[in-house]
Amino acid sequence: MPVQLKWPFLGIAIPCFLISFIGYNAHYFILSNFLSTQKQIWFEFSLTMIWFSYYLAIYTLPGQPLPNFQPSKNSWKSYCKKCRNYKPERAHHCKTCNQCVLAMDHHCPWTKNCVGYYNFPHFMRFLFWVIATTGYLLYELCLRAYFILSNHNSPTYLWNKSELIFLTILIPMDGFILLTISILFIRCLSNQIFCGRTQIETWEYERLEGLYYSKRLLPHLLANFWELYPELRTRELEDEASRLSTRRRIGLDHLVNFPYDIDPWSNTIEFLGSPLFWLWPFGKPKGDGMFFPKNDISEFEETNLTDMLLALPWPPDGGKDKVISIDGPNAVETTVRDGEQVIRKRLVDPRDPSSRTQWQNTWGENLEDFGVDVDAE
Repeated sequence: MPVQLKWPFLGIAIPCFLISFIGYNAHYFILSNFLSTQKQIWFEFSLTMIWFSYYLAIYTLPGQPLPNFQPSKNSWKSYCKKCRNYKPERAHHCKTCNQCVLAMDHHCPWTKNCVGYYNFPHFMRFLFWVIATTGYLLYELCLRAYFILSNHNSPTYLWNKSELIFLTILIPMDGFILLTISILFIRCLSNQIFCGRTQIETWEYERLEGLYYSKRLLPHLLANFWELYPELRTRELEDEASRLSTRRRIGLDHLVNFPYDIDPWSNTIEFLGSPLFWLWPFGKPKGDGMFFPKNDISEFEETNLTDMLLALPWPPDGGKDKVISIDGPNAVETTVRDGEQVIRKRLVDPRDPSSRTQWQNTWGENLEDFGVDVDAE
């Protein structure tokens, strides 16, 4: 779950302290006693790359929509009340930055900046260099600790007390940093690279899964489909929608398609740019952050209803609290009058835990935890 800091300046001060304390104390008190000059240079280079990538992650703007941006045809027209501008696909308004952010992933308290389209490569390079440096350092520290323990009866001039003290302090600190940053790095890889999603979009997909398993999803999709394509509302398609609603089992992947997931290689290129520049400090993505390539499933063709539902723009329910399940007091009521199905929609109570502003994923996260201004959504 994202960290909320009472004093935002600590988001920069704490990482700077940890980088300095672990890196320079380890070099001065431990590594300089036994590492070769070549290995010490490599360690300092890696440490410098942490500082450089961290600086760029802090000061590189994530990107914001152009003034008077206009959404493409047959996409959700999401208007930001605070920026007074339409939001591009995948963009959200950050409550802390007070602006709409292109392909917003989350607001990071440790950089005091949003992680978005243009600075995501810097953020990933920062995580990479932290893992590379702390991993290498932990290996060398453990080797040194093993050497000292194996030779504890040897003359004491082989080591000194300060080395023992800092080994005791730095090994658990370094291991903790390596573990936590590795988990975050793996989570980012799992989301952006293997699924093509930002963390907010992963949250959104899990929310749709929750609607699906509570049998609330299909009414959302049908209502939005008729809203987006009113000209297609024929008796034949309405009958198909009625049959679809009565089917006992239909898989989530037959109803929901995440359009920006193409394949891991294409996803990587989209987020990180050319592979030649993945580790280059100034490498950046190739697009503009306002329009994104989509997979083949998202191409709309007038075929059967399920294929057309899969082609709905993301999120397929519109990302709004409009309709919910057929069960309960706040329901999409369906009745039959004179042989025709009548659907009456009711608004979702914002206090309902199933509403978009209140829903939490398995990590206990809601939209506000990622920095999204729900009032501007």
